[in-house]
Amino acid sequence: MKDTDRARSAGLVTSAGEGSVTHEASASGTHPPHGSSRSHPKNPWISNGLAARVLIFLTRHQVPVVTRLFMYYLGCDIGLALPTTVFLPHPMGIVIHSKTRIGKDVVIGHQVTLGGRDLSMELPQVEDGVYIGAGAKILGGVRIGRGATVGANAVITKNVPAGATVVGANRLLPKPSAYALD
Repeated sequence: MKDTDRARSAGLVTSAGEGSVTHEASASGTHPPHGSSRSHPKNPWISNGLAARVLIFLTRHQVPVVTRLFMYYLGCDIGLALPTTVFLPHPMGIVIHSKTRIGKDVVIGHQVTLGGRDLSMELPQVEDGVYIGAGAKILGGVRIGRGATVGANAVITKNVPAGATVVGANRLLPKPSAYALD
């Protein structure tokens, strides 16, 4: 079977010709093909792959040996049941303390750490619709406001207001976040 035949049978090529890719339509516009996984409400190109869906399932159901082995395989240490609405585009190297609170529609990039600081038992609270870039470290009892964006490799030790963008070491940018919820 040729690649174009496979694509046509999967609904990716229309009868209009080779390379005419169709996408699922929705109220918010066109979405990329992504199987059975749902897309992020603000950015339809963000969805969970198979590894992320399995990881979310295993953190919620705690299958003892299988969960630890799968987390070891991905290099993750996630101590809480991830919400079913979380997005993990590349679920490798993620560390999340068991008492961290995560809201709905949060995007967590790879190599992100959400945890405590020093000897305090205060832990991060991530509100709905937050985008956390790859390699970001959110430490201590901070609140990341609704719809905020945390840039890649940022180190956050202070509260971030709703809809704000923060980069580097607690540096707030004047421009509002693209993920700010209306």
